[in-house]
Amino acid sequence: MPYTCPTCKRVLSGPNQYHSCFITDKETHLNKMNSEIEALYESLLSHLQSFDGIEIIYLKTCIQFKIGATFLSVYPKKDRLDLEFQLTREEDQFPIYICKRISKNRVLHRIAIAEIADFDQQLRNWLLEAYHTIKKR
Repeated sequence: MPYTCPTCKRVLSGPNQYHSCFITDKETHLNKMNSEIEALYESLLSHLQSFDGIEIIYLKTCIQFKIGATFLSVYPKKDRLDLEFQLTREEDQFPIYICKRISKNRVLHRIAIAEIADFDQQLRNWLLEAYHTIKKR
């Protein structure tokens, strides 16, 4: 049953779900990035905004893209973006550097991208699959 945090008003899956109440803004995250990574983030953002019904939440350490639940977390760094998403299957190939089963039907994946060329069709397909994986819930 959904639970709304009384402090930050975020809707969570339950009262014991860990979260940060520290909400920030896009500019705070952009200030962490060099100009190339900022351009990469804007390309990623433009692509994701073509998905229906997404909500973007700028937290202290990451940017979450949600459709009810989070389908993508972006951890901005000065020289790269770390992307974390879930698929229903293991996709344990380069450039994925973490592939970890977290439940019977979910596998966590993490990838680092540092230039526009890294935002290729394969990554776009994985992000769309992650979106549909969470949207099915």
